[in-house]
Amino acid sequence: MLYLWIKAVHLISVVIFIAGMVTMALGGRLAQPEWRRIARRADYRLASPALIVVWITGPVLAVMAHWWSAPWLMAKLVFVVVVSALHGRLSATLRRMERDSVVQPASQPKALFVRALPITLLSMAVAVALVIVKPF
Repeated sequence: MLYLWIKAVHLISVVIFIAGMVTMALGGRLAQPEWRRIARRADYRLASPALIVVWITGPVLAVMAHWWSAPWLMAKLVFVVVVSALHGRLSATLRRMERDSVVQPASQPKALFVRALPITLLSMAVAVALVIVKPF
């Protein structure tokens, strides 16, 4: 029963984290300061706390289910690390843009925000497929 509650908390946290990442990716590429503030709030109030919970509950689930040696879990972790690193990059870029009062992101940060959405959604889709199908 405890396993199922931890799994529920993990899945809820993943959904909240992805919602925060989508908001960050969309808000960061817009020139309006109010959207940038929404993106920063999505980071502080949604994505960052949810990511912490994901990184706590995920390994707990893997230990409880004895999955640490499963190849599908190792493959999933690659995508989880990619999205986690992308979150850090988006968060730092949004913070820097807010600190420097940047109205329109330069080409490099704008490209980051444009690429963040498909990378986030594709990584999430692959991770979910690996967990459900467990192909190897």
